[in-house]
Amino acid sequence: MDRQTEITWEELHAGLRTVRTRRWFLWLLILVYVPLMMVALAANDAKRMVVIAFVMWLLLLIVAVAMMALARCPRCGHCFHMSGYLFRPVRRCFECDLHLTADKQAKKNKPENGSQSDLPGRKK
Repeated sequence: MDRQTEITWEELHAGLRTVRTRRWFLWLLILVYVPLMMVALAANDAKRMVVIAFVMWLLLLIVAVAMMALARCPRCGHCFHMSGYLFRPVRRCFECDLHLTADKQAKKNKPENGSQSDLPGRKK
């Protein structure tokens, strides 16, 4: 699924922002697990609350991993975190090697004349 070879900075920023948001949601969900279990264990009916909390957390985890795995790279259109059928949450696209913070790096190095020739979203 090859897309156009040139993308605007806005498209690059929007696409990478989506990927970063989904990554943050997954990592925050993982970090919430232990405090959630501690709260569930402190409840009056601890056994029931732990089961409910775990099932809810697990369902959210499945959704978060699926959303992160299916996040598309704004440059090439392939799944950003997928290598074949394997899910690997790394900071670069497996197909086109676009870095997760390429839009932020491009904004720092953006020339004043507004040229898009140096965008990291451009295939060479």
